[in-house]
Amino acid sequence: MPEISKEDGTSEWYKFHFLSGVMVGMGIELIVGIIGSFIGDKLHIGYVNKIPQAKQVQQGYVNPSKLEIKLKDLDRNGIDEVIMKYGGKPYLLKLDEQGKPQVQDYKVK
Repeated sequence: MPEISKEDGTSEWYKFHFLSGVMVGMGIELIVGIIGSFIGDKLHIGYVNKIPQAKQVQQGYVNPSKLEIKLKDLDRNGIDEVIMKYGGKPYLLKLDEQGKPQVQDYKVK
């Protein structure tokens, strides 16, 4: 049986239960967070912009698994430009005058 502390009058048993409760509570929060993240991923909840993984796509189409989008201030004006990498090769992803997306080769000068 745990002894009563002579200094502050609390029992070691009480301290043990308190710490156990904190640890169990943290464990439950972790498990709920993992399950919630998994369910959100499957139901597409919690994010808007995710590139899907694909093993195979129809011939002539871009495989999204090889696609990567990054932002970088290329001209150092404080505003990011959009860099699209496909298979490791970088391209600029821009809009034309009509607002339609266009892809340009990206070259470092």
